[in-house]
Amino acid sequence: MASVVGILVFVLAEAWPLFQGARGHALDTLELAAVPAAAVSPAPVAPSAPSAAPVPGAVVVVATPLATGVDEYQMYLYQLRSDGRIAFFRMRDGSFAFDRPVPGVAGVPLVAGSRTLTDDLLAAATVDGRVALMQIRYQPRYEGQKLADLDVTVEERGLVDLQAGGQAVREVSFAEDASGGKAVAALLADGGIAFWGQSAQGEGVRTLLRPEQGESVTCIRLGRTERLIAGTDRGRVYHWDLNAGPRLTSVSPAGSAPVTALQWIIGEITFVAGTEKGEISAWFAVRLHDDDAELSMVRAHVFEPQGGPVVAMGASSRDKSFVTAGRDGGLVLRHLTSERTLLRLQGPADPRDVVLTPRNDALLSIQADGTVGRFVVDNPHPEITWNALFGKVWYEGYGQPEHVWQSTGATSDFEPKFGLVPLVFGTLKATFYALLFAIPLAVLGALYTSHFVHPTVRAKVKPTLEIMAALPSVVIGFVAGLWLASVIEQVIVPVLLMMPLLPLFGTSGVLLWRRLPRTLLRRLKPGMEVALILPLLLLGGWVALQLGPWVEGALFQGDFKMWLSTNLGLTYDQRNSLVVGLAMGFAVIPIIFTISDDAFSSVPSSLTAGSLALGASRWQTALRVVLPTASPGVFSAVMIGFGRAVGETMIVLMATGNTPVLDWSIFNGMRTLSANVAVEIPEAPHGGTLYRVLFLSAALLFLMTFMVNTLAEVIRQRLREKYRAL
Repeated sequence: MASVVGILVFVLAEAWPLFQGARGHALDTLELAAVPAAAVSPAPVAPSAPSAAPVPGAVVVVATPLATGVDEYQMYLYQLRSDGRIAFFRMRDGSFAFDRPVPGVAGVPLVAGSRTLTDDLLAAATVDGRVALMQIRYQPRYEGQKLADLDVTVEERGLVDLQAGGQAVREVSFAEDASGGKAVAALLADGGIAFWGQSAQGEGVRTLLRPEQGESVTCIRLGRTERLIAGTDRGRVYHWDLNAGPRLTSVSPAGSAPVTALQWIIGEITFVAGTEKGEISAWFAVRLHDDDAELSMVRAHVFEPQGGPVVAMGASSRDKSFVTAGRDGGLVLRHLTSERTLLRLQGPADPRDVVLTPRNDALLSIQADGTVGRFVVDNPHPEITWNALFGKVWYEGYGQPEHVWQSTGATSDFEPKFGLVPLVFGTLKATFYALLFAIPLAVLGALYTSHFVHPTVRAKVKPTLEIMAALPSVVIGFVAGLWLASVIEQVIVPVLLMMPLLPLFGTSGVLLWRRLPRTLLRRLKPGMEVALILPLLLLGGWVALQLGPWVEGALFQGDFKMWLSTNLGLTYDQRNSLVVGLAMGFAVIPIIFTISDDAFSSVPSSLTAGSLALGASRWQTALRVVLPTASPGVFSAVMIGFGRAVGETMIVLMATGNTPVLDWSIFNGMRTLSANVAVEIPEAPHGGTLYRVLFLSAALLFLMTFMVNTLAEVIRQRLREKYRAL
């Protein structure tokens, strides 16, 4: 008991951190040093070398920060400044390190700037309507095993003339795809949007976009090179498809107040909108029905209000977390998928920008005067809530909220799905079909063996079945997955016909036995009827094989699997619940049979003799006296078989498609909790979310077995009390 309790405590301790909230606190306020006017180095300089100290009395230019970023090691913070420079500061103390000129626009003041969520791509809009595109690159430099410094370069990505007609640019956004295509959008002073796009082949488009008459754009964001969103003063968000023109595809009501902030979440499938009233919602485009020709923009998530106007947003470059900043300086860390408010912090009022560091371990609140509020964040499992584990969640690309398990993906912007309901369902489904096959055969077989067959036959049958229990489950799973599944697929209709035909032929053997002459029956030993039943069972199997093709042609148009798909909408998987039921039932039968046989054999012979003496037949005695008396032991056998089936790993791992689906169809596979643990172990880094969710799965298995065994013991005790008088 101590060992069992110790294991349970350990498993729960590993899973418990999933439900601990994020932690964070203010670290300090970083006062960035003034940037000397002579610091710009037009010629290439060693990137890591700091600029010379400013000469006393030198002119210091006061410039506005337009965009801010930080490297993943938090060694340098950089700011794109309105004086045409990118200034780098040391994060440890805010001292000026070095700067670089914005390529292509030397000496021209900047009016707007932006930074992409990943890859540190910058866009800088000038007063004359041009946009300089660039990328910040870092190269770590080590001394031994220790990181010494970063070599920083600014790579030019092009110069775009928006041809804005002399209008001032209020906001700019830049995107670049993997093939080399580029897109630039700029919010102009009159509320219009100047858009420029160029494909990897050099084909370009330049156009002016506007909302409806009387509506003014307040903020814009590009999502990759395919989408453009714009918030307006009427609380709506316009969505343009850039692959088709651009073409306006939807106008979404984001709130009851002007949209003040927009932000694409990593992957750039979902965007978050914040309003003047602090309303925050997340949207993405999806086909609500499979036959829909167009995508519909849906509000998939609504978050806890900010508590004041939302003035800035920052998204994580690692997961689906994002932070919203209010005008009062309140910072709220949230998670998209779980709709979870992770952390609330208080920074200086009127922040200009907010940044989540690349490793999600800090928040930076950027003020207009250049100061930076730093906050330490510890947020290891933001995607986990009770609803995310056991409720329906609206995931990106899904037409409605669903239960889904999909822990990993091919890209870093994958949205983890940790719904445990499909796994619990798969566990119960596999157990149900296994016990549906095993219980009748095992219990009735034990009843027959213990009270009908000759002792010499019983002495051979019981040890044989007990040897079956020693067969490794991996061997059963291997045979079921590689041989049995393919055989059943080829003769699926005959297999289904065997289900009614075999009991029918077996029962007819009993009826024929009773019709034999009494003189012959007296000469035969008790239990010899099996010599008649077995050939009839073989005959029933042969008849099913012969009738199968005819039935398939007559009733299922010659192809049962195609008929299932077209008429019932069911998919036939080769490794399905039928295969699992047969294979796992084969593994469970010996346990249930052995314990049931012992229970039946323990019934006092005086009870059976008295029943027979009063005129009851052997079957009446077995069903009305022996079975009720032995029911506590039989029930225990079934529950132990249930526990064996629930915890089975290798058979369900090898004999099913291992797909976590919610479908009771016997022709579909499943994924069980135990098989999921075995499959996902290689993908689970120690201490990560998946690692702890697997421990939670183990705890669920433990608790399921514990509850079933407890219930079984209660019922067994009541049965013993009920039949104690016998």
